[in-house]
Amino acid sequence: MGVSVNSNGNGHHPRVLVIDDDDELAEVLRQALRESGYAVATVRHGAAALDLIGQIQPDLILLDLRMPIMDGWSFVAQHRRSGKSSGRIVLVSGHPDVREISQRLGADAYVVKPFELPQLLSTVQQQLGDVG
Repeated sequence: MGVSVNSNGNGHHPRVLVIDDDDELAEVLRQALRESGYAVATVRHGAAALDLIGQIQPDLILLDLRMPIMDGWSFVAQHRRSGKSSGRIVLVSGHPDVREISQRLGADAYVVKPFELPQLLSTVQQQLGDVG
């Protein structure tokens, strides 16, 4: 894949949480991120992510905006209110205004769908540069 991540001295692999209702895309991301050395969990909507965050404490969250049950906007609001704001947030969306939305939500970065996998992996690596 061209991106390699080494665990730090205590064996910690950076943890990535993928929040996307597109099962096929989530699986591709899960496999690519694992092959690149990340520990990965996937969920289909923001409500499930909120339940999981306390357990896995992700270093980075890849977040789709449009999902059932709880969309990306609601997830960010709830996540910030919870006080458990661990992890950098990268929006992954085909929304035409993703750049502006990313800024409004205070996301750390964004990737526009459709994207090339190396582009997404590069963004993840840039965002986690000081974690792994």
